[in-house]
Order: sequence, then C-alpha cells, then structure tokens
Amino acid sequence: MALRLGTIPGFGDIAVAELAGEIGRHERFAGEASLALYLGMCPLDNQSGDYRGSKVPRQVNKRARKALMNALAHHVRQVPQSRLLYEKKRAQGKSHNQALRAVGRQLIRVIWCMLRDGRDYELR
Repeated sequence: MALRLGTIPGFGDIAVAELAGEIGRHERFAGEASLALYLGMCPLDNQSGDYRGSKVPRQVNKRARKALMNALAHHVRQVPQSRLLYEKKRAQGKSHNQALRAVGRQLIRVIWCMLRDGRDYELR
C-alpha cells in the first residue's frame, strides 16, 4: 500500500508511511465513503433551526487525518487539476481547510480505486 500511495505527487515518505500504517488493509472498509469518513474528509451536518454548520465525526483517525491534510497541502501545489478545484472552492468562500477537504474527498475516490484495482497514480 505504501508503494502505491507513494506514487501520488506531493505525498512524502512520512505521510505515506503514516497513512499506510493507519489505514491497514483497504478490505476492512465497505467502500470509499467509509474510508473518507475514517480519514476525516467528509464532515457531518450539524444543523438546527437557523444554525448551519458541520462537525467532525467521532470515527475519524486523527493521526491519519493530520498526515493526509499535510500531504494534500503539497499535492495541491504540484497537481494542476487539484489546484483548480482548490481555487474554485476558495472562490466560493470556503476556508483553506474546507477547500483542502474538498480536494481530499476527490483524492480519496482515486486512492480507493488505486487500492482496489492495484494500480499506481496516473496524471492525465
């Protein structure tokens, strides 16, 4: 798993080792949505009356989330498609961390397919 994650631009050795160690085997997750929830890339709605907000679920692995957020900051600088999504979210008024989580959610889909199919990361 670490070798596959290491092919993603911006993901350094420390982040890859941290993520691979914390994720373990991808078969333990039902799908990419449960992996995203585990890595903290899909916040839960926390709305009541006029208040609209979100909260971090309790199932999040904090060490893996921190490693992924650090790797995403480097990834956004190196991959033009991710940079465009980040800038789009920032233009919509999202904060830096919210925009990174949006990029992370897209990247989790890619990571899930990489692990499921046994493929390396490809830039198109």
